[in-house]
Amino acid sequence: MSPSAFFNTVGGLPFIDEGVRPSTLLAAVACIRRNADPNAHAALTDYLEPGNARALYKRLATSQVAEFESTDCSVVEQQQIQMATATVCRANPAWGSFFSIPIRYRRLLQPMSSSTSALIPQTIYLGGRAFDSPIPLEETLVHEHAHIWLNFIMEVYDLQTPDAPRDYVLPSGTRGKTLRGVMAAAHFAAATLKYYRQLPGPAAAPERQVYLQKYLAICLDTAAQRPFFTSMGSLVFSALHDCHQHLIKLQQGK
Repeated sequence: MSPSAFFNTVGGLPFIDEGVRPSTLLAAVACIRRNADPNAHAALTDYLEPGNARALYKRLATSQVAEFESTDCSVVEQQQIQMATATVCRANPAWGSFFSIPIRYRRLLQPMSSSTSALIPQTIYLGGRAFDSPIPLEETLVHEHAHIWLNFIMEVYDLQTPDAPRDYVLPSGTRGKTLRGVMAAAHFAAATLKYYRQLPGPAAAPERQVYLQKYLAICLDTAAQRPFFTSMGSLVFSALHDCHQHLIKLQQGK
């Protein structure tokens, strides 16, 4: 199946396009993992368990990454995660499927907010700042789940060509990023912006929205200047560009 046919079958980009079919993307990811190690598990759904996926990556991935130092989340932290997830899904019930997949939450020992890694599938690391910060936990969870779902896309089709450089700079000033990393940053910014725009009542976190919209715009401009995209990368970029233009129009219409 061509990248465009696959993208259309999935229904577009998770968190960004309406009508995305999460189960279709999950089935494709499970099949990719099973094809990599057909005898690892009896059931296809077993390949979507975070522990099983991590073990497969440790056995077969050409690149490796060490686990962050972490512990289990406390009971209180687990409750906070559940409440924040419920808040996100009330704001957009269609996102419920994005948050109902198996996820391994870990409490970071490092003084940072949160992190995910494509090489540690379906694992979200949350630091103290995720639970005690001006940035709501809801935004952090949308941010990290957006990474996980874009990683699913990349398990099937890469976003960048093999000759893509590794010296892109994120709006935060972080250097040495890949084009994948720039797209992941743009994706989370667009997803979290959409979350804030979906909240009822007066505009939520207006200063944060301004920051995220600028962040998204810079990411898209950075990628457009050196577009080492595969066909799938171009599709993802176009979806994010269209989302950004739509958000601008909504803002101007207020």
